[in-house]
Amino acid sequence: MTAPAPTAPDLASPPLMPPPLTSPPQRLVEGSAFVFGTFDAPVPEVNLLDHWSGPARRFHASRLKEWQAFQLGNAEWFVLGAVYDAKLLGLLQIVAVHKESGRVHRWEHKVPSTRLHVASGLQGTETHGAARGLSVRYRNEVAEGRLRITAQQAPGHRAESMTLDVVGACGPTEAGHLVICHPFPDGTPLYSNKCVMPVRGGMSWGSDEIIDFDHASSFLIVDDHKGHYPSPMQYDWVTAAGFDDTGRRVGFNLTHNQIRQPETFNENAVFLGNQVHRLGAVTFERPRGVHQAWRVTDQAGRVDVTFEPTVPNEQHVGPRSVLADYYGPFGWFSGSIDVGTETVSVDGMFGMGEQKLIRV
Repeated sequence: MTAPAPTAPDLASPPLMPPPLTSPPQRLVEGSAFVFGTFDAPVPEVNLLDHWSGPARRFHASRLKEWQAFQLGNAEWFVLGAVYDAKLLGLLQIVAVHKESGRVHRWEHKVPSTRLHVASGLQGTETHGAARGLSVRYRNEVAEGRLRITAQQAPGHRAESMTLDVVGACGPTEAGHLVICHPFPDGTPLYSNKCVMPVRGGMSWGSDEIIDFDHASSFLIVDDHKGHYPSPMQYDWVTAAGFDDTGRRVGFNLTHNQIRQPETFNENAVFLGNQVHRLGAVTFERPRGVHQAWRVTDQAGRVDVTFEPTVPNEQHVGPRSVLADYYGPFGWFSGSIDVGTETVSVDGMFGMGEQKLIRV
C-alpha cells in the first residue's frame, strides 16, 4: 500500500506568531532605507527624518505624530501622563485615577506645538512641555538604566497645585524593552519604545493628598512614540500592569493599528519582570459600544482579555468631532494571555484603553 503524500504547507496562510525580538540597529535609517524590525533594546539614534531631504523632509516633519507618555501605578492609584505633539495641536496631560472609587484629578492643556519638545530617542535626551502653570519633563538616560519624570502645576491657574517626581529603573536586569520600527502601507515608519519597569518616587496635590510609589509595589510604563500615520490616523489599544502572586511585575500591551503585515509587525507583548514575550496579531470587539466591555483576542487562541471601562477619558476636536474623536477610558481587566511558557492571568489589573481617530 502506498503511503499518502505529505501535505504541503499552505504558504499563503500567515504565521500565527511573529518572529522573535532581535538586537537593535545603531539607527533607524541607514543610508536612505528604514531598518524595519522588532528589537529587544533601545535604538541609539531615532533618525526617521533622515530618510528625506529638502522640502520632503520638512513636509514629513510637519506630519509626524510624536509623543512620550507614561502610565504609573500602585495598588491604589493609576496615573497617566503625556507630552503629545500632533504638529497642528499639542497636549500636556497628567491624570490621576483612584482605582476603587473612580475619583479623577486632572491637569491638562491643549497647546500650540511650539510649546512642546519630544525627544529623538531615549539616550541622553529630554522631552518637555509647559503651558498655563503646568510643566511636564522626561529626562531619558536609558543607557544608564534610568528615566526620570517630573511634573508640576503651579497654583493660580484654575487647577489644584500638583507635583510629581518619579525615577524608573530600565536597565537590562530590571526591565525589558519592546522597540519597533514598522511599515505603514505606504512604506513610511512607525517607531515606538515601550517598557514596563520598577519605579520609586511620589506625587502630591492640594494640601493633603500624597502618593508614595515604592520600588516593590509600583510600576511605570513608558511609551516613546513617533509615527508617519496615514490620514485619518486610527488604532485600538489596551495596556495595564500589576503584580502576580509571587510579586513579579507583569504588564501587557495589545494594539490593532494601521501597520501592514500585522502577523510579523505588531506591538503585542507581555512583560514579565525583565523579559518580553511577543504575541500574534489581535482584534478588538466592542459589541455594546466604547463605554461597555471590550474584548481582545488573537487567532492562535493565546489572548483572551476583557476590558471593563469604569472611568471616562475623552478628547473631541472640531464640529461633531470631525478633527479628533478620542476615547481613552480607564478600567479593570480580566482574562489571560498564554506566552508559550506559561499562562498569565490579567484578572484584577487596572489600566486603560484607546479608540483613536484623528484627522489633523
